[in-house]
Amino acid sequence: MPTKQVITDVIVKQGILPLYFNSDETVSIEVLRAIYRAGIKAVEYTNRGDAALNNFKKMVEVKNKEMQGLMLGVGTIKNLKDAENY
Repeated sequence: MPTKQVITDVIVKQGILPLYFNSDETVSIEVLRAIYRAGIKAVEYTNRGDAALNNFKKMVEVKNKEMQGLMLGVGTIKNLKDAENY
C-alpha cells in the first residue's frame, strides 16, 4: 500500500483528484477505465448510494487485473462500519 506521501505526490503531480459515484456498476467501471486511460493514477469513488460498496468491490477487482499503478480510494466514510466494509 502506498504511503500518504506517495499518494499526495501523485495527486499533486496529476493536478486533479477525480471523484465520482454512479449507481450503475458498468458505468462506474467504464468511467474508471476512461480515467486510467487518460493518465490519472489516483481516483476517489464516493460512498453515496446503496450500490456504492458492491460497485467499489467490483472496481477493485477490475483495477487489480487491468490498471497497474492505479490508486483507488473511497470517500464519504461516515463511521467505523463504513471503514470496515470498504
